[in-house]
Amino acid sequence: MQIRFVLAVSLAACGLFADEAVWRKQMEKAMLPNGGVAFCRSVFNRLEAADYAADAAWRETRTPEAFAARQREMRDRMIAAIGGLPERTPLNAKTVAVVPRQGYHIEKVLFESLPGVYVTGLLYLPDAAAFPGPRPAFALTCGHSVNGKGSADYQRACVLAAHAGIASLIYDPMEQGERSQTKRGPGICGGHNRIGVSASLLGWSMARFRIWDAMRALDYLASRPEIRADRLGMMGNSGGGTMTSLVMALEPRLRAAAPSCYLTSLREVCEHMGPQDAEQNIFGQLTFGLNHAGYILLQAPTAICVCCCHDDMFTFKGTMDTFRTVHAAVDPLGWPERFAMADVPGPHGWKESIRTASIAWMRRWLADETDAIPLKMPEYRMLDADFNINRVDHGLDAPAYQVTPKGRVLDLPGARSVYDLMRDELAAIQKTRKGTPDLAAVRRLCGIRPLRDIAPMEKLLSQSVTNNVTVERRIFAYPDGLAIPTVTFVPDKVKAEPTLCLGESMIPLSKTVETYLKAGSPVTVASLRGFGETSKGCHRFYGAQNADEEGAVMLYLLGESLVAHRAEDALAVAAWMRTRFGAPVALDAHKRATIPAAHAFALERGLFRSLKLTDAPKSWTEVVQGGLPYPFADSVNGALRIYDWTELAASGVPERK
Repeated sequence: MQIRFVLAVSLAACGLFADEAVWRKQMEKAMLPNGGVAFCRSVFNRLEAADYAADAAWRETRTPEAFAARQREMRDRMIAAIGGLPERTPLNAKTVAVVPRQGYHIEKVLFESLPGVYVTGLLYLPDAAAFPGPRPAFALTCGHSVNGKGSADYQRACVLAAHAGIASLIYDPMEQGERSQTKRGPGICGGHNRIGVSASLLGWSMARFRIWDAMRALDYLASRPEIRADRLGMMGNSGGGTMTSLVMALEPRLRAAAPSCYLTSLREVCEHMGPQDAEQNIFGQLTFGLNHAGYILLQAPTAICVCCCHDDMFTFKGTMDTFRTVHAAVDPLGWPERFAMADVPGPHGWKESIRTASIAWMRRWLADETDAIPLKMPEYRMLDADFNINRVDHGLDAPAYQVTPKGRVLDLPGARSVYDLMRDELAAIQKTRKGTPDLAAVRRLCGIRPLRDIAPMEKLLSQSVTNNVTVERRIFAYPDGLAIPTVTFVPDKVKAEPTLCLGESMIPLSKTVETYLKAGSPVTVASLRGFGETSKGCHRFYGAQNADEEGAVMLYLLGESLVAHRAEDALAVAAWMRTRFGAPVALDAHKRATIPAAHAFALERGLFRSLKLTDAPKSWTEVVQGGLPYPFADSVNGALRIYDWTELAASGVPERK
């Protein structure tokens, strides 16, 4: 016992003894009194400002010529941002069954939005004797119901429309109803995000697939002889309100739309709930001014009824702000009656009042029933008193609403999933992408600034000596108030190059710090934004294991990636170390910090001596090929068209001029 004690003292005196727990204790101490959600709030503040600026731009578009030019430019940029739209291919549509009902009938229909990508739907057709001749029609896109088109609340709108002489097609979205894209079954929001990440890596979007499904649903309606192709509309609630909003921004054939329980403002959504699942976000949309007001205005004067609830999670305040912006833009152009609001008390949900108001809106603008407006909202609100969906006709119950034999499109011969489409696209890209990555193109795509433009303020908070090691606690603070905490350990006798250690948290790196100190290497451990002290989110993103997804998706709306921002954090700290210790820096990254580390290493090669990656995530290629879940926080939009992050880790990659 005494021998061990003497030995310990002797080693400590030589500067060789170090207890890993000592270094861990140094890294456990908080450095940011306002850390927590600081990263999330810093991104939100930028998003909020961009959203307000987008509203102001619409309000200031005062002439018909300027308005039309803004519409054209924004539609083009929206299409480019989702990755373009596919080419139209044969629908190969068929009716698999007909169900007669009182006053209407339902056809179970199947068509292909893309070759082998089957869409299941229910076509509601009014009684031909009561309503002769081709009828107007609308597509109904579902919210986040597991059973998709089978939802009683959604089918109910089709019943009301049929009795009013309007046809409708309600169809299953991807990962809902019969359209699960894997053997796991409908994934709803989690499934949408899984698709969305792979799509993003290809420069596509989950919104691209969802918008295209809706456009092909309209193609199907237009192909039917019972339906007037020049009188088409669209409606939906919640997630269906989202898709109605996105489609009505791009689809010139729509004469009317009634999105429900979605339109508010992007700032209100992110402030009160956080960004929504993948199809509800378009990469960089706020950089070109596309916000909720834009969804309403891009096809103006298409007649839009904004349906909302006073106590919705999609806040009524935001809805009113957007509605005022819309009228400030369209009233001078002479279109005020084409933009209305149907608002009702209560929480989120497609109430009978809103369904009725939506059908009245379609009657006016699709069937020319001028007496259908102004909307009789006090009368419609009374419909919600003691309403019970089970006491009224709400279409087909399970399993009668099923279109495919086994309730799953992937069981059909020749069926293809959206993952198959993305694997095909990746394979085509890989045939043209050869050799080492073009680092200039990588830098442009990521938006990683040159080192000279990354200039956080370095501030030493404290300095102490423990076991012949100087411990320095400092922050690197940016102008927006976000700060990156670091702890630097400098041995009494420096015998090796400086090392920068990065991880998802400082604390697990204590053993690594001990190893480097024993080798005589000064070590800085840094928590990149969204890790460690700034890792707390304001809202949990759908199904995300890591809180940084919220900030990452808000950055996505701003056309940026968290990978790039983290890489810049790493570069700022490495540049300080290079100056402080007068030698290139060894970069040692662990787990999810490996991806920004690889970017930093490749793009500023002169800063670094070496790169070591431990427990790194999958390559982006593996994600797309396997249809794997993956964080948006670890992704770069469109990256696989130029490079995979694992290629950046190779030593000595030259930057092409």
